[in-house]
Amino acid sequence: MPGALLLLGSGTWMIVKFYGGWNFLQFPWLAGMAGLFAFEFIEGNTVTRLYFMRLRGLTRFALNAGGVTPKLQKARAERVPTFTHFLDLPMLFLIVALGAIQPTTWLLFFAGSIAAVALATILTLIIPRLYPWGSQALPA
Repeated sequence: MPGALLLLGSGTWMIVKFYGGWNFLQFPWLAGMAGLFAFEFIEGNTVTRLYFMRLRGLTRFALNAGGVTPKLQKARAERVPTFTHFLDLPMLFLIVALGAIQPTTWLLFFAGSIAAVALATILTLIIPRLYPWGSQALPA
C-alpha cells in the first residue's frame, strides 16, 4: 500500500502541475488511467486485501488443525475475490496501454475495460476447474 500511496501522491501532483488540475478530464487516456488507478486502489484495498487477510487467518488455523478445514475450502471457492484477483493484471495492462498509446478517444478505454472484465471472467471460470481445490471435498 505505501507504493500505491506514493503513486497516488506523485501522480496527483503531476496531473495538477502539467494538466492544470481538472483539465486532465479532456484527455481520455489520462482520465482513463486516473480512473482505473482509483478503481484498482479501492478494489485492491477492500475486496482483495480483506479476502487475503481472512484467508491468511483461515490457513493458519488449518495448519494448526493439521489439514484443510471446511471454512478454508469455502473461502477458497469464493468467486468475487477470485474475479478481482484475476482482474488486476488486465487492468494494469490497460493502464500502461493508455499511457503508452495516449489515444484521443475513449474507444481504447472502453474496449480494453470490456476485454479485461471478459478475461478475468474466463479465468475465474476456468482456473478453478483446472485446480479443483475449492468446492470439492478433499480425500481423507
